[in-house]
Amino acid sequence: MRPDRKATPVAVAVFVLQTAGSGVAVYGIPVYIAAFLRSGTVSAAGLSLASTGFFVVGALTGPVFGRFGQRRPNLVMLGAVLGGTAAIAAMAVRPTGAVVIVAFATLGAVFSGGLVVVGTIVLVRVFDGRPTAGMALATSGSSAGGILVSPVLALLLTTQAAIARSFLVVAAGFLVISCGALALSSWATARSAPAPAPAAAAGTVPLLRHWPLVVAFGLVSASQLGATSYIVATGLSRDFTGARLAVSAATGAAVASRWIGSAGIRRLGLHRWTVASFCAQAVGVALVGVAPSGWVLFLGAVLIGQSLGITILIRSQVIVELFGIDDFARKFAQFQTWTSLGSAAGPLLLGQVYSATGDYVPAYLLLFLLNAVAVPFLLPWMRASRPRSWRTDEEPRRSDRSPV
Repeated sequence: MRPDRKATPVAVAVFVLQTAGSGVAVYGIPVYIAAFLRSGTVSAAGLSLASTGFFVVGALTGPVFGRFGQRRPNLVMLGAVLGGTAAIAAMAVRPTGAVVIVAFATLGAVFSGGLVVVGTIVLVRVFDGRPTAGMALATSGSSAGGILVSPVLALLLTTQAAIARSFLVVAAGFLVISCGALALSSWATARSAPAPAPAAAAGTVPLLRHWPLVVAFGLVSASQLGATSYIVATGLSRDFTGARLAVSAATGAAVASRWIGSAGIRRLGLHRWTVASFCAQAVGVALVGVAPSGWVLFLGAVLIGQSLGITILIRSQVIVELFGIDDFARKFAQFQTWTSLGSAAGPLLLGQVYSATGDYVPAYLLLFLLNAVAVPFLLPWMRASRPRSWRTDEEPRRSDRSPV
């Protein structure tokens, strides 16, 4: 499928879907936890289990959504939206520990599998796997939710006495906005005959053949999420207001880095840009760990945020480079599973270190080590394949090396 006038509406639709999805899921989870703790309806232990389930279930369901999403992506995303709406509404109707655990797990599956994996499959087909401005716009939605949706959730759920009504408002808003985005995507692609899902090429290379690359992204994902979540957590003992502002700066950097990265990849190459981003994140983690407040904290947060945004953008480029467009859906879903498991392990591991030592410095030191170890694991990938130049006259290739 060639990029054409239908590409922009599809990019906008995926942006809206991922903004709404990340807002009520990834960035909504801390708000929900605060609301339930304030109301006393769910125990802290139950919320901790629910939070872990969010990440684990989200990681494991990616391949399932990817398998069906490559055939009927809009239908699968609609099912994900309805499932997410039901999960949020359930927390309003019956906010018990068991219901919240199931609801959090459902939201993890909806966002990670239904919206990120399937949405990226759609984008790669529309833009031929190129790091275009449309790709940058669409993928920035997964960070924009923290800027556009999270403050609204905080206003509704942490300042209102009756959280049940607020949850229903959130569910209704998510449903209306997401269905509108799906309608736009369906309208844009209505005249295009649905392409049959391509069969994987015989003898295709398994993803784990590139296990060093998988390990590298898993370690970096653990460092990213762990550092971001603990900026505020450790800010309680340092500068809480500054820490919250630093998280906002990191989120803004994650959005901006998609646009900068799409141009940077075309000019410097995918490999160089990936290594530079990972190294910058390591510096950012070190700065956040040693800086109690001030501009050093903000600089570290920005460096972490840019890597978060770039990593989300380049994951699809890496899979296209290694496996082509035909086998993208299956391989990207598997890759998303491993990186999501890394994201889930980061805060859990950091929490154990912080609880054992009572100090944030060892926790951030561990994050820095994870990040530093990840960079050498990129070397086999860099040596095995030539960086893509993404020239305007370059023809995208399928997994059998034939033109698209």
